[in-house]
Amino acid sequence: MTRALRLLPVLFLFSGAAAAFECPQKAQPGAIAAETAEDCPWAGAARLLGETAGKKESLEAVFTAQAPGILKQLDADRPSPVLQLWAESINYDELANGVIVDPGILSFIAARVGALQPRGKIAHAGMEHTYGYLFSLLPTKFGFKRARWVRPDIEEGLGLQRGVAGPAPAEGTLLANITCLAGGIALKDVPAAAALLEKEKPYCAASLRDYSTRPIKSTRLSEEVALPAGRKVTLRTDFVPFAKASGGNSQLLVYSVYDSAQHRAYLVTAFPVNDGFVKSVISPSGLGSDKPVQTRYNAYVEGLTDAGKFKGTRSVSSR
Repeated sequence: MTRALRLLPVLFLFSGAAAAFECPQKAQPGAIAAETAEDCPWAGAARLLGETAGKKESLEAVFTAQAPGILKQLDADRPSPVLQLWAESINYDELANGVIVDPGILSFIAARVGALQPRGKIAHAGMEHTYGYLFSLLPTKFGFKRARWVRPDIEEGLGLQRGVAGPAPAEGTLLANITCLAGGIALKDVPAAAALLEKEKPYCAASLRDYSTRPIKSTRLSEEVALPAGRKVTLRTDFVPFAKASGGNSQLLVYSVYDSAQHRAYLVTAFPVNDGFVKSVISPSGLGSDKPVQTRYNAYVEGLTDAGKFKGTRSVSSR
């Protein structure tokens, strides 16, 4: 690293960007979420990145100074098949009524990792829900989106090595590790996806490769809907119980979609939840045929998300 790059963080702090970099930043009156030490340096870097993107300037210098580890991970992900295992996502949270990640940040990440560029609000789900969420400044009633990666709830709950599902893993990358973890739960029942997941395993941490080979008990909510031209889409929500509750959470949610048009299943997102959340999602009153089916958790499925209301079959099974 050159002397100039080593000085970049200092220069930011003594420039007009100092207020942007402040982390944790004091919450505005009435804010529904406040930054803590867990949000740093990501929130501060996100503000700098957003300012730089707004000026139509390159984000590489900011990433190099504030998040060099993320650049290395993006480069490591590029040759792997990881991107092919994910669906698409909407870069907008309807409940929080705001854009989740600055579009300029997502565009830079997509170019660096080799993903397709976002189409308006539609982005690669894996890219957005991992690296993108680290740099989200959108407060929600559940906190900030990065909480799932900067807090140890998933690792402690599932008995995983500390840091393996975080932004700075000792092995693998954030995207590769979450793909192996979530894919080992949700994709093994679809041959085409399972075969691709096997090709991805060398790129993730050894402990997660081992975890994915174990029998993993889960409860699955399946929401199947018939679309025009004989196409069938099944939205799958898997809940894996924690061995030990952590941070108020007791299960890992993994959301995926099976699309008969591609004969494939794709990951959308993963995050920890509590038992009350699970009970509400799989409530018997919502099960059966002729039930409303819609995409959730910012997922985007062409022909379903943007095509009005559909009804289908909602069922729960143990796996």
